[in-house]
Amino acid sequence: MYTTLFAHIDQHVSLTDKEKEMLCAVLVSKKVRRRQYLLQEGDVCQHDYFVIDGCLRQYEVGENDKENIVQFAFENWWMSDWFSMLTGTPTVYNIDALEDSTVLVVEKKALHQLFIDIPAMDIYFRNMLLQAYAYLQRRTLYLQKPAEERYAAFVKHYSWFEQRVSQQHIASFLGITRETLSRLKAQQIKSSR
Repeated sequence: MYTTLFAHIDQHVSLTDKEKEMLCAVLVSKKVRRRQYLLQEGDVCQHDYFVIDGCLRQYEVGENDKENIVQFAFENWWMSDWFSMLTGTPTVYNIDALEDSTVLVVEKKALHQLFIDIPAMDIYFRNMLLQAYAYLQRRTLYLQKPAEERYAAFVKHYSWFEQRVSQQHIASFLGITRETLSRLKAQQIKSSR
């Protein structure tokens, strides 16, 4: 189980065997059932989650109880609400499992201590956060585009999501209705013939 995380970390930094032991000492493996929450709106986020297998989603509930999905996390992805974790304020998000999943959980205090004790982990997480920031910048830009452009960008970058995520969740992620998504998919199929 830790092998998956170490392989991911090794793509960015190198850890000694002792540093890996220190990391393992603060990680907790958790099985999460489909639809089980890891974080709920109103709670203060205290953990970061690394997905070993399965799929998580982060979303907020807007007007008329409409779910607005911010991101998905598949294998080898981290998920948390860093704003809540850093500021100690209640989160506006929910994080739950879309599939039965296995995650590695690290608690906020332990994570910050790792940054001090293992400088390579500080570098690794800085890289992860910079990638997340770049992703959110691109996502913010795409959400301002017409639905056709949003869907085209989704197909270009994330078409494989469709194998794992329902059409309803993809539509929510794109900020469109299921009907609009169906229409866009039909147009794409028609134009590719």
